[in-house]
Amino acid sequence: MRKTGIILVAAAVAMVFAGTSLAQGLKVAVIDVNKILNDSEAGQAAKKKMEARYEELKKTIDLKQEEARKIKEEIDKQKVMVGKEKLKEKEDALQAKVNELRQLTQEGEREMQTRQGELTREVLKSVEAKVDIVVKDDKLDLVLEKSAGVIHYNASMDITRRVLALVDADGKAPPEGKAAPEKKGGDGGK
Repeated sequence: MRKTGIILVAAAVAMVFAGTSLAQGLKVAVIDVNKILNDSEAGQAAKKKMEARYEELKKTIDLKQEEARKIKEEIDKQKVMVGKEKLKEKEDALQAKVNELRQLTQEGEREMQTRQGELTREVLKSVEAKVDIVVKDDKLDLVLEKSAGVIHYNASMDITRRVLALVDADGKAPPEGKAAPEKKGGDGGK
């Protein structure tokens, strides 16, 4: 039993030293994808699209709220003077407006979540492609996302600015009348 314990400890020590020698040759980088999503031209454009749609939905919802408020005021003013049947009709109309408003709000929230996901995915595809370029150029073995638990890193390991510059450069349209430069084919290797 004692020999087995000694063999296990020796094996564990050997694995630690083997892991250390592997880690010395490991090229690691750090990236802040959220910064790229927020600061890139594509991310800014997506944000503007979202804000424009949000304003459209907000106007529609505000109009419905105003209609419901007017019906409620009518009910409050005419409660005493109007018969029970008329009062019931107005209360039903108010309830219908409230239900319509609730449904419109829920549909708007779902639409905004869906649009945000779609627009974010589009930008992320571009980011992933540019990260691949930097990984190949720098022969990186591992890229860590800054917000995924990276506590400390050397600033020279951060590739965020390079990827952001590539994403922005990719999003720039050629001047009017000129064709976009052709991308060279091949496997991208050297």
